[in-house]
Amino acid sequence: MLRKNILAFLPFLLFWLSWSAHAQSINNLFHQPGDPVAGNPRGNVTVVEFFDYQCSHCITMAPVMAAIIKANPNVRVVFKDFPIRGPVSEFAARAALAANKQGKYYSFSHALLTANQPLTQESVLDMAKAEGLNVSKLKKDMNSSSVKNQLKANYNLALALKLSGTPAFFIGKTNA
Repeated sequence: MLRKNILAFLPFLLFWLSWSAHAQSINNLFHQPGDPVAGNPRGNVTVVEFFDYQCSHCITMAPVMAAIIKANPNVRVVFKDFPIRGPVSEFAARAALAANKQGKYYSFSHALLTANQPLTQESVLDMAKAEGLNVSKLKKDMNSSSVKNQLKANYNLALALKLSGTPAFFIGKTNA
């Protein structure tokens, strides 16, 4: 099942070829502190996804990623919010990373990606409330240095990896 799902999005996969020369980038790719993780946190295969909440291809991949997580108990998924499509994308990414502080990143992120409506600041906060998040705490955490630093780290890593768009996937055998 995993092989079939991976083949479904092969056009979007980027493979990391120079492991020894870029050890720090690899560590940041697979084990950056604070990264949201879904699936098996100790899985022996890791899928890293760089994505934007307003990217149509990322939206298309959301159910595929959910199916991979559901069908494969040894898969660990690391999410790298990479808001490159404007201020609303950045607002949604900051909200999702703030939701991670409340333990609800994946459900909220998935709700944002599958909303079937254009995102606005108001709709993002409405979805946060619908997902059971403390919206007052979320707003405060969205502007925290840890959320800002997480996005900055994602941007810097994306630049180091020469990513020019979303989604971008990296897959590797890992020791979580």
